[in-house]
Amino acid sequence: MGRFSRHFEVLTQAISGMGSAGDTAVAEAPTAEAAVSEEGTSAPDSSIEQALLKGMEVTLGDLDQTEHGWMYRGHPVMVYAVDVAAVDDPQVRKEFFHRIHLASCCGALEVPDQVVWIGTAREALAAPGLESAPHVCEHCLAKVNHRGYRSLGPRDRKRVAEAFNFQWHVSQYAQEFFAADAAHFWAPGKQARALEQIEPDAADSGTCGFCEWQVPAGNGWFVPVQRGMELGLSVDSCVLCAQQQAMGVLTLPDDSALAASQARCVDQESAQSSSPEEASEDERSWTQVRRQLPLSWHPLCEQLERSLSAPVLFQRFTGYEGVAVLAWPEHRRGIVASAEDRELLPEGWDFWIMQDVLGSLG
Repeated sequence: MGRFSRHFEVLTQAISGMGSAGDTAVAEAPTAEAAVSEEGTSAPDSSIEQALLKGMEVTLGDLDQTEHGWMYRGHPVMVYAVDVAAVDDPQVRKEFFHRIHLASCCGALEVPDQVVWIGTAREALAAPGLESAPHVCEHCLAKVNHRGYRSLGPRDRKRVAEAFNFQWHVSQYAQEFFAADAAHFWAPGKQARALEQIEPDAADSGTCGFCEWQVPAGNGWFVPVQRGMELGLSVDSCVLCAQQQAMGVLTLPDDSALAASQARCVDQESAQSSSPEEASEDERSWTQVRRQLPLSWHPLCEQLERSLSAPVLFQRFTGYEGVAVLAWPEHRRGIVASAEDRELLPEGWDFWIMQDVLGSLG
């Protein structure tokens, strides 16, 4: 009981007061969050996928854990309906039972033989003993720092918890859950599939119906409507818009996604009278930054937006091969994708690696 006591002592207190007393502005949830459905796009593929839609009973030892969640047989899952017999207080035990967990937030979730329920569709979660819809655990939100949760005040934490969308959470950390070497699509009730295996003979280039980018062939950046229908899309799309609009999770290899984002940005700049480098700080927009970048960059952008002006995207330097994905020329600072990219950039600027910055923010 000792290892559980600290967590359950906190559970008996007012959760909304956890952490900072002040409130910090929280950006509106991206458009894609509203578009993501908590249901699968078609009938379940197998008995396991069907069971996970509403929930199934396993032990924690059956799960694989990532930094931002759990996996069960290739599926990202929520853990809920955890009944900890060592807790004597029935109210505390009941409250914990009605929580959705994303991580091992306490000792109770570190015991391999602990029985838990898991599921993939939040609105459909069920289990014997649930008296109401389970709610996401604030301690888990803090541990994974969902949408910068640790730095938020009580009211903003409450809003983030109430708006929690499991698929959107998975989509931003998709490289932890799915193979990183190719684009994959997953949704509750479906098995993860390589994007290229869906309608493999469909067109490889065309115009995106969302951003109007003329997507070039040969890079796997185009999602024709024949393929997009499996993703819940009704028009041709580039992979970047498809990732934000899909009714599920579309994971993209980091290098390919950034290359697509940069190519689209360059093409769109050519149609404008001025480039982002020439734009003033006031003319830049974090909304545009999030719209341009793949979802794997969104957790960082959301936290930076609270304290920094919008950056220039894909800053180039004359005579150098490297590109700063995010740059603030007025401060001579930038953020790059990798240490290798930093070696290709000039001295006289401060360049930070994306994952290092995100890690320093919690």
